Amino acid sequence: MPKIFKQNKFALFVANILLILLWVTLSSFFINLFQSENAPFYIYEISFLIRFLPPVWVTWFLWIKRGGLKR
Repeated sequence: MPKIFKQNKFALFVANILLILLWVTLSSFFINLFQSENAPFYIYEISFLIRFLPPVWVTWFLWIKRGGLKR
């Protein structure tokens, strides 16, 4: 992890928010590009997981696993 994130929790928080916004925006764009309106319901559920599960994992990794609040 870069040194600035180890020293500055606010920079880590801002980077986390920006990564989440970037991921949700890009994944929504690509999912809407390839998804049709006649798709089965499970396709919508899978796209929901693709859209929102990685940001949750990144937040968990940065703040809980790496001890973002304890530093």
